[in-house]
Amino acid sequence: MYKIILKNQNNCMFQKSSGKGGRPTVMTSEVTAKLIEAFKLDVTIEEACTYAGISTDSYHRKVNNDEVFCGEMERARQFASWKARRSVIEGMEHDPHLALKYLERKRKAEFSPRSEIDVEGLSLTDLIRRAEENRKPVDWQDIGGYGVPQGAIPAEG
Repeated sequence: MYKIILKNQNNCMFQKSSGKGGRPTVMTSEVTAKLIEAFKLDVTIEEACTYAGISTDSYHRKVNNDEVFCGEMERARQFASWKARRSVIEGMEHDPHLALKYLERKRKAEFSPRSEIDVEGLSLTDLIRRAEENRKPVDWQDIGGYGVPQGAIPAEG
């Protein structure tokens, strides 16, 4: 018996074996349907296998040996992300806040409310010095004694 390891367009590796025989497969159509159902809910491989009643080893063996099965599982695993993306895109038409939130994450340079400091070329010492220059002093009198380090004796006035 020999094995050939190949990669397909889904970047799945599978093995073709020249032999037949052995135990009956645990990968029935019902198990496959349960795996697809679970993956569409964006669960982990371990969770999907538990739900389907198979071991993760059986799942990985099937993925590595069956190109069609591998493709089915990959499509099912991407379903939740695709559905969420579609929902966001469709919802933006009616919710301008959702549209802005999408742009803040997708086009950070243009729409992000955070300002990012480019530190390229600065040493750690320069960064610390810059942070210290921008630090405001604390006036302990203004905070009424709160924040006094433990063990410190407040000045009597």
